[in-house]
Amino acid sequence: MLYTAFTVAFYGFLRCGEFTIRRSKSFDCNNNLCISDVLFYSDYVILHLKQSKTDPFRMGVDIQLHKLNHDCCPFKALHDYLIVRNTMFKFQNNNALFIDESGIALEREFFISKLKHLLGICGYNPQSFNGHSFRIGAATTAGKSNIEDHLIKTLGRWNSNSYCRYIRTSKNVIKKAQQKLSS
Repeated sequence: MLYTAFTVAFYGFLRCGEFTIRRSKSFDCNNNLCISDVLFYSDYVILHLKQSKTDPFRMGVDIQLHKLNHDCCPFKALHDYLIVRNTMFKFQNNNALFIDESGIALEREFFISKLKHLLGICGYNPQSFNGHSFRIGAATTAGKSNIEDHLIKTLGRWNSNSYCRYIRTSKNVIKKAQQKLSS
């Protein structure tokens, strides 16, 4: 579940609140991400967010997650997760998409604590990461990959240039820019 949530959060430029809930008792299938919000097609999956920060009228937004020829594929992660999830916890369409090992809807605090724990095991400073790290990481990776600005805005569902705040620029990149200025 965590691998799938991490992968979908990254490729979907998701905010933590778009796929987790504050408290398990607060899960509401009319507002939170459910199994019915995942629609598979032959080469992509649609993740339907019923509400989002940039969706004030609660019209919902569809996020495309494509099959990728890569080990880290959001389509495959979701597909495989749902097979395992259905084996462990028979589900209905209005059930929470992401659940913990006891079958409870994925809480924000649980998600962030597991993220920090795993990052610590991998040798990273867990204090440098939070629930917004996947959105920031996706924007930064898109910027480093020279993805066009309008596509970064589209992928992250930004209406303004505020996405620029998310792109982390390394000291080496700044140094190279300054070196170009001096030539």
